[in-house]
Amino acid sequence: MTGALLHLEAVSRSYGARRAVDEVSVELRPGARHAIIGPNGAGKSTLLHLVAGTLRATSGRILYAGHDIGRWPAHRRARAGIARTWQHPAVARPLTAMQNVLLAVPGQRLAALRHQPRAVTAAHTALAQVGLTAHADRPAGELAYGDQRRLEIAVALAAGPRLLLLDEPSAGLATGEVTGLAELIRALPDDITVLLVDHNLDFVAAVADTVTVLHHGQHIATGAPADIREHPDVRRVYLGTDAPSSPAASSARDSPSTAAAVAGTPVLRVRSLSARYTGAPVLTDITLDVRAGRVTAVVGRNGAGKTTLINTIVGLHPAGPGTDIVLHGQALTGCDTRRRARAGLGMVPQGRRLFAGLTVDEHLALPRAHPTRSRTVDVRQVLDLFPALAQRRHHRPDQLSGGEQQMLALARALVAAPDVLLLDEPSEGLAPAIVGQLATIITGLAAAGTAILLAEQNLALACQVAHDIAVLDRARIIRHLATEDIREYPTELHDLLTVPTTTSTPS
Repeated sequence: MTGALLHLEAVSRSYGARRAVDEVSVELRPGARHAIIGPNGAGKSTLLHLVAGTLRATSGRILYAGHDIGRWPAHRRARAGIARTWQHPAVARPLTAMQNVLLAVPGQRLAALRHQPRAVTAAHTALAQVGLTAHADRPAGELAYGDQRRLEIAVALAAGPRLLLLDEPSAGLATGEVTGLAELIRALPDDITVLLVDHNLDFVAAVADTVTVLHHGQHIATGAPADIREHPDVRRVYLGTDAPSSPAASSARDSPSTAAAVAGTPVLRVRSLSARYTGAPVLTDITLDVRAGRVTAVVGRNGAGKTTLINTIVGLHPAGPGTDIVLHGQALTGCDTRRRARAGLGMVPQGRRLFAGLTVDEHLALPRAHPTRSRTVDVRQVLDLFPALAQRRHHRPDQLSGGEQQMLALARALVAAPDVLLLDEPSEGLAPAIVGQLATIITGLAAAGTAILLAEQNLALACQVAHDIAVLDRARIIRHLATEDIREYPTELHDLLTVPTTTSTPS
């Protein structure tokens, strides 16, 4: 243990009879770049919580710079040099990027934001490290998702950490953004030690010197990235059994019910949709048709407007003049979000947005189909789709894995029996095996007649489950493609998004 900055000694965290982390031991020397990987539910994020102090270990010891910090509160650990990011960007959206970073500078106070030149210099340095100098004066809520990720890292760096904890930093980022993030982490000073959790094996291999694999809270293996990728137990527990790929998805696409829906009137019609942020156009002249029994995917780089499109359709963001949103022939453009939900729109938002204090059962008791709707869905029917949730009915979101949280967000939407289901980045932060399960669920819902609009950064998933793909770029839909055409011309979609076609995928 001599010389270690961080040493976890048989650390465990229990929730009743369930052990989310089970006697895990890890050692990081100063300057290390160490990754924790594993399937959803392995205990990765829980382990970061234990190190950061946002959760207390049930047993075991956590030693940092030679001190036993097991009983230290999170703020004391932060002051000692432990900084972190979160699985979903946690930034103060109304504040500018500069103000977000200034709040993290040691000794800085909100009332003195403009009165400490030293703090301003430190904040500018942190923003420059992550390439956000040009966005220093923009509100964080107006930044693209990838830029919010980088801003969160800048906030952590401004605190002057010795140990930097990164939770799923590449989740939701486009290929080029992941490459830039890897370069950023590699360029960090040697006096900053990095412990990161991520599902992207290529990203992990690019930044980590050593990798630890967890499964059901237990340590499976630790070693160099190349050795870990070839480890038979790692391949078995991490990759799992993938969901049916294109043949199964194709059978759903070609079923008689979906074929009949193609010729009918679309369930959801969007015409001339526009949206703005603080006067700047984000979406312009968007036209979409979403049909029963089919999946329409909207793809595009981060910042292209995918989330804004979903939010505008459901009424969470104001639509511009001339926008026409029609569901079952009923105009929804002037309706509030609640009325749109009652009419048959359902949404699974990016980041899940679960209620921290409610159990699985309580989440599923909240939504109900409006009495005027002909369709109803029983909670038991929904839980049949998600066996893991059925076993966690009395658990709160913080006691669920990332995959289980995503399934809960989807289950909550389904209980309201939507005719049109809008999914915003549902695969974000999920292990490959869970993404496969998600693909099976999406294609199954479409086969049963639900119309699905999917906003997704994961092009492989979009191409696997979608019947039609709309490419969003520079506020407009620049191309509508059928997935059959993409299979015939596989590079066309990548070329439209300027994504390199030679990017390797996890083996």
